[in-house]
Amino acid sequence: MSDIFSRALYIGPLNTYGGIGAVLRTYEKNLKHFNFISTHKDHSKIGSIFYFFYSVNKVIFYLLFNRKIKIVHIHSASKGSFIRKVILVLVAKTFKKKVVFHMHGGQFKEYFKQVTWGKDFLIEVLKRVDVFICLTEEWKIYFQENIGLNNVLVLGNPIKAQDSISKKPFKQIISLLFLGSINSKKGIFDLLKYLQSNKYFKNKQIQLTIGGTGEVEKLTSLIQDPIFQNQINYIGFVTEKSKDEAIRDCDVFILPSYYEGLPVSILEAMSHGKPVISTRVGGVQSIVKENYNGWLFDAGDFKQLDSIFDVIVGHQFPLQLYQQNAYLMATNFSTENILFNLSSMYKNLLNE
Repeated sequence: MSDIFSRALYIGPLNTYGGIGAVLRTYEKNLKHFNFISTHKDHSKIGSIFYFFYSVNKVIFYLLFNRKIKIVHIHSASKGSFIRKVILVLVAKTFKKKVVFHMHGGQFKEYFKQVTWGKDFLIEVLKRVDVFICLTEEWKIYFQENIGLNNVLVLGNPIKAQDSISKKPFKQIISLLFLGSINSKKGIFDLLKYLQSNKYFKNKQIQLTIGGTGEVEKLTSLIQDPIFQNQINYIGFVTEKSKDEAIRDCDVFILPSYYEGLPVSILEAMSHGKPVISTRVGGVQSIVKENYNGWLFDAGDFKQLDSIFDVIVGHQFPLQLYQQNAYLMATNFSTENILFNLSSMYKNLLNE
């Protein structure tokens, strides 16, 4: 990759889960030069405040003494993350750096509706950044029409491209896979409630594997119910190796989330050629296409899954075509393609 990345300072959360962390880890693995300062760790609220101000001072020190840095690339989610990153925009602009504001927050629309103070100021700060990155065309339209930004570019989340896929046929029992944070916003608890009444699940024709961290005690307590016996498997936090194994072993990936930006988990599943069931939220509709590589339903309306499972369990769709289409969609988000687009954007910013 071009040395232009050595002139960028990346700012974002330091964690082992979540979409932003996955993106930043991909950058770190694939860039020769990766200048990074974390702004958030999984502390208490008081601890997080102290850590953030420590990070601000670290950013100031970095920009004072590393004159090679020309671009500050800030990765943000919603709520507190957004406010912290707005402060860092002002810091970077004080040093006359080019600022890239990279929005990942799937809940940003709902969050920003509820902002009652300083909204005009926050919008003005976003207008001052040199490039505002969002994840899909749907999000671009939102930020242009609802926030009034004219500096918006689309850049997808990078994933590791698979060399090939194994087009295995479905067996009599359909294996679903969920990977993500274990919480109500991801819809996993509502999915479990729905499965209790689904005829195919009751007939033991559907199994579900769950991987991730979060409200683990609540999850493990729920799946101890005899109705889930031998059909729900919780595999805990997944490493890169165990994640690839879980994806390869499943038939269909499912994400019944209520809020999303552009889910890395869906892209990773599709890179293995897995059809996807997901909700019509965030940027999901830009990558999951009905009658092409998966199925969509309205967030919270789990009864819509009845007809979807009729099709899947009854093998009433062209499986190999869906597998191939999923894989082809994912190739657009290969790390090589995304970093090439990012380097081109940096070069335009620096007039190179």
